[in-house]
Amino acid sequence: MCNRYGYQAPIQRLIDEFSQVRLPIVFPEARIPNLEPRAQIRPTDPAPILRPLDPANPEGGLELVERRWWLVPWFHKGPAKAWKALCTNARAESLATTAAFKDPFRRRRCLAPATCFYEWTGEKGKKQMWRFARPDGGVFCFPGVWEKARTADGPIESFAIVTCAPGPDCAPYHDRQPVILELKDWGLWLDLDADPTPLLQPGVAGSLLVEPTVDEPVA
Repeated sequence: MCNRYGYQAPIQRLIDEFSQVRLPIVFPEARIPNLEPRAQIRPTDPAPILRPLDPANPEGGLELVERRWWLVPWFHKGPAKAWKALCTNARAESLATTAAFKDPFRRRRCLAPATCFYEWTGEKGKKQMWRFARPDGGVFCFPGVWEKARTADGPIESFAIVTCAPGPDCAPYHDRQPVILELKDWGLWLDLDADPTPLLQPGVAGSLLVEPTVDEPVA
């Protein structure tokens, strides 16, 4: 968990949300790109993340880039596909001590925007897919960490999202869930001088709408 999520919202909504917390998104030459909606983002797919142009000053502006979802650590020198450890997720409980994540946690935090994520229940071949989203259908952000590795394939930038124990909305479906940050906490996660660990908790009951999917492929 979490190994599938989606982003389906206009880029202007992201711009508006981040402006509310004084985290302006800066676009080269003031050209706003087209951010294609994606119902499902899978491991190794490129996905949008937001990260400070200057890690020491997030309020100075964020850049929106697309990077590989499945972190390849800096110390991996072989081909990217040779890194087999599933680093799509970083556990909140060990984020500061795990070899692949501890340096990015200290130096390279990011936010991964989403509008939903997915889980499955049931036996193999008969699995039911469940969609988790905000009750209002709005955009939210996962806390993330990113890294740059100099692999045999060349330099690769990649990221992982942070997960925690499940809250009441997710517990019936899985024993983990992605952390979902409140809008007011986006800046705190990006502040390298702050301690963001109190943020890495599940939401309260009713903070997520859970619906079975009938038109998505089953894992």
